[in-house]
Amino acid sequence: MKYLPPLKSLQFFLAAGQSKNFKQAAERLNVTQAAVSQQIRLLEDNLQSKLFERSNKQTMLTEKGRTLLPFIQRAFEEFSCGIQSVTGDPNPQVLRISTVHSFSSLWLIPRLVEFQKLHPEIMVQLAPSSELIDFKQSSIDLAIRMGLGGYSEVIQKKIYDDNLIFVASPKLVAGTNKDNPEQVFNLPWIEDTSPDIQEKFKYYCKSVNLKYETLVPVLQSNDALPLIDSAVQGRGFLLVNSSLVMEYLRAGLLVKLLNYSSKSPYSLYLVAPEQQFSWNKVKLFEDWLVPKLRESFSDLDVL
Repeated sequence: MKYLPPLKSLQFFLAAGQSKNFKQAAERLNVTQAAVSQQIRLLEDNLQSKLFERSNKQTMLTEKGRTLLPFIQRAFEEFSCGIQSVTGDPNPQVLRISTVHSFSSLWLIPRLVEFQKLHPEIMVQLAPSSELIDFKQSSIDLAIRMGLGGYSEVIQKKIYDDNLIFVASPKLVAGTNKDNPEQVFNLPWIEDTSPDIQEKFKYYCKSVNLKYETLVPVLQSNDALPLIDSAVQGRGFLLVNSSLVMEYLRAGLLVKLLNYSSKSPYSLYLVAPEQQFSWNKVKLFEDWLVPKLRESFSDLDVL
């Protein structure tokens, strides 16, 4: 077999050549722009040929670069076809995950570096979304959903049952008996308008003889991120999934109120077509995620 340059440098050349922009290539590959430049230099040194003309304003393929690009493009297309014929996975080195914004921002992203250190050969790409994507119409490999379950035409694996708790900033509840419903409900209220959380909130109000209809929220949304941020800033108290505020509770930026905890209608699920759960990259991620998740939530009840 004739000598070939490193496959990684060819992959980076393909991305840079197709986009004609090192910054865009870096975003596509989920690496730094410096990493793209380094791999291109390695390839140029290896081939003893200049492949790009670089200036402050643009990056253009040289004549040799334009000659090489279609060959590399066809080669990677053949690689993908060959690998998919054996494994069913068209791109085993890239793991594309769709996940809800709140879980992605508050739990997954801060820990993702741990998975990448264990499996540097796998590039993780996140696609935050509040909707379950159509796997047939996308290149998503795996979805992490916080919901009610019952997803059709896919396999769902429940990985965590969450609880709803009342929380607020310590500065908001200073001077207030945080276990007294009447005093707490005299504070500003931040409302999650998700129907199932609203139902739980109304039920709690009824249980302590408070009239939900008379309450006026200072902020409403069905997106947990701005609601939690507002609670941390001391703008009001909030009924929320405990997993989403775990780190704020540990840091003392939020405190629990009313000695209340109730099973959340929403659980965390891994969702994908059946065959995709058999792909090696998905299995590696699942094997890392589930124990990490349960470990990090193990002390929620004592916070």
